[in-house]
Amino acid sequence: MNTIKLHNCEHIFDLLNVDMTESTFEEVDATGSSLNQVNLTESKLEKVKLENAELDSVSFTNANMISINLQNATLTRSNLHNLKISSCNYEGMTIEGIEVFKLLQAYQMQQSAA
Repeated sequence: MNTIKLHNCEHIFDLLNVDMTESTFEEVDATGSSLNQVNLTESKLEKVKLENAELDSVSFTNANMISINLQNATLTRSNLHNLKISSCNYEGMTIEGIEVFKLLQAYQMQQSAA
């Protein structure tokens, strides 16, 4: 496998059928880029901006997400089987139109009354 190092440069790449296993990307502006059929298994994404991005048919199976900002995000037709959420801000969050914060408050009141 060949190594190509690019520093402080501007390029437009059209990459097709490329193996970039164990590659490193730092301080990269990929605004407006398109990723299709990309395998990021066991990759680490840190300080990544996906604002106004569209994720379609993406698998996060066994992913660990920490300090993720999902403010004003929408999940539709998604598999949330065994999803675990903890130590998060639920204000304004709804599931099928039901406010989660109020739902949790009602559940906690019911548990303390029992």
